[in-house]
Amino acid sequence: MTNVNTDKNKVEEILTRGVHEVYTSTELRQKLLSGKQLHIKLGTDVTGANLHLGHAVQHRKLRDFQELGHKVTLIIGDFTTLVGDHSDKIDMRSETDLSQIREFEKQYEKQFFKTVLPEQTDIRHNSEWLAPLDFNDVIGLAKQFTIAQMLDRETFLIRYKNQTPIGLDEFLYPLMQGYDSVALNCDVEIGGTDQTFNLLAGRKLMENKGMTPQNAMALKLLIGSDGRPMGKSLKNYIPIMDTPNDMFGKIMASVDEVIFDYFEMVTRVPMSDIQEMRHEVEKGTNPMQFKKLLAKELVTFYHSEKEAIEAENYFKETVQEGVVREEDMLSVHPNPEDTLLQVIKSVDTGITSSEIKRMFAQGGIEVNGIKMEDPAKILKLNTGDQIKVGKRRYLKVA
Repeated sequence: MTNVNTDKNKVEEILTRGVHEVYTSTELRQKLLSGKQLHIKLGTDVTGANLHLGHAVQHRKLRDFQELGHKVTLIIGDFTTLVGDHSDKIDMRSETDLSQIREFEKQYEKQFFKTVLPEQTDIRHNSEWLAPLDFNDVIGLAKQFTIAQMLDRETFLIRYKNQTPIGLDEFLYPLMQGYDSVALNCDVEIGGTDQTFNLLAGRKLMENKGMTPQNAMALKLLIGSDGRPMGKSLKNYIPIMDTPNDMFGKIMASVDEVIFDYFEMVTRVPMSDIQEMRHEVEKGTNPMQFKKLLAKELVTFYHSEKEAIEAENYFKETVQEGVVREEDMLSVHPNPEDTLLQVIKSVDTGITSSEIKRMFAQGGIEVNGIKMEDPAKILKLNTGDQIKVGKRRYLKVA
């Protein structure tokens, strides 16, 4: 029999840390204190290959449940992905085919298990129970909700007022996610605040089927490193698979305002310590030292303590002291007729042409220490010349 930890302080932390709302906290608290092993689920649509710290908020919460002795099921939404979740979208999402889903799934699992314990996790696909439903089943599910309820959701309401198309299939998504709860009969489902309607749909459908409704935990959404909502399109996210040096550097480049939210939501530094750090900053302490602690904490968790120490030293040497390491330079072999933009684009810097042009305009491109403003300029470049691209990328003419 699994040994379940019912420590009251740990239970309260699960219920509050990084949590926006629990439906209902009273019910879930009783379950967590009962000593019964609970079944927690997270559903995800694998629409891309890369996970970031925003995803890790939910994964960390699953890990918290596991460390108390509870079990987790990850639901891969191979069926729901074909429709697409529009909880946080203000336009129609592009379709993803099954072959893409399978490829993304492999990458997702690898990154998911950098946070969540695989030995306490089952993986299921919701095509197992959604594909066999017939049209009568779908009608039965649809009867539990109204069009008014669907249109009351902010993103749908915006599109409706703007006369932007809303597909009928989009209204079916919360029904499908809700039916996941019926199929697995879990005790708890977690998701972000943007998933609240879908989480509560599961409670409603379970109750309609005569089942004990699941508890739903809506977690706070992580703000991006620049203070805006985190998103890949804004390029303000920190990938879980980043190298130690890149992860450390991106955290150090984050705005000060996000530091303590990151501590709370994607680390497990004690909340009392986080509160003390907040007080120190309010009294005038430079937040830089706490940002370094955050960076070391995250790099240690996703890589190792040794790599975190090395990443801190690398940051100090290359960013704070301005040392350019030979091994960090990318070699370029420009043609005489190449523009500066073409030279930079000839190697994989991970930066788009539009971003590079913006760097030119902002004085972020230098050749041998001289700022360059014109991306169309053709220079005679000699072996050993150095091109600085942004703050930390260097190219060397071979």
